[in-house]
Amino acid sequence: MTAPPQTQPPPSRRRWWLVAAVAAWIVVVGVLAVWSVGHERASVPEQRDIGLAVADLQRATGVVYAAASGDDQAVVLGELQLSPDCRITPVRRGLAAARTVTVYVGGGAAAGEAVEALATRLPAAYLVDVGRSNGGTKVSLHADAGDFVGIDMSGLSGEKVFTLRLTTGCRPIDGDAPSGDDPSGVPAPALLDTVVTALGGSPREPEGRTVQCPSGRLAGSWTVSRVTRPADVAGKIRGVEVVKADNQMWVYRSGGDSVVVLPEGDGLDVTVSTPCQ
Repeated sequence: MTAPPQTQPPPSRRRWWLVAAVAAWIVVVGVLAVWSVGHERASVPEQRDIGLAVADLQRATGVVYAAASGDDQAVVLGELQLSPDCRITPVRRGLAAARTVTVYVGGGAAAGEAVEALATRLPAAYLVDVGRSNGGTKVSLHADAGDFVGIDMSGLSGEKVFTLRLTTGCRPIDGDAPSGDDPSGVPAPALLDTVVTALGGSPREPEGRTVQCPSGRLAGSWTVSRVTRPADVAGKIRGVEVVKADNQMWVYRSGGDSVVVLPEGDGLDVTVSTPCQ
């Protein structure tokens, strides 16, 4: 006695199950893709647009600015720079952002020692690398602040001033470009008017540059430009600690504040910076 023949589902029913399985797989892949965009770390810079990159840069600048402050040295925060002259691909334009923190070294130290000391105050996650070259006469620093924000410095070890540059690299523009505005809500330090007046100038609205410190508080630098230069700059500024004073620059500290006076044409640029707290 033979077994009855097995029946196969009709072709239309098999096709329906196949279509359903493919559709379900597409839904799963789509959900995972959406989730990964919001949760997974970017693997290439192009996955974080310039808006996100500027936020990353500002955060890292606050960390560097806080680490750069210290005894016997003064700091100046640079403005946020947005450069449209970059390309992600030969046919796709992007935008790059950068910011600087300049350090003036006082006492018996120089840039080489100051850079090495600053490196110890940066987060371990930044993987800071400090190197000496040319028989120790040159010093360089590179660090990775995360999310493809780099920190770089290169200069002579014996100099009394050095600049750390933070950069995002070229990033895509998703929507409107960032405004470049700094955090607001903190006034210029009263010391700025005091120094400008001592030099024979008239206090006026300064150009301010601010950043959020790791503590959440704001700090920054404020500059009054084109102050008339007196014959004896150093003799006009009193009651402050001298960091460096010569015919090229006059750098001081008052409490935690930094005072930097630089020649600009026939006049002076006067900058007062507050520290992170």
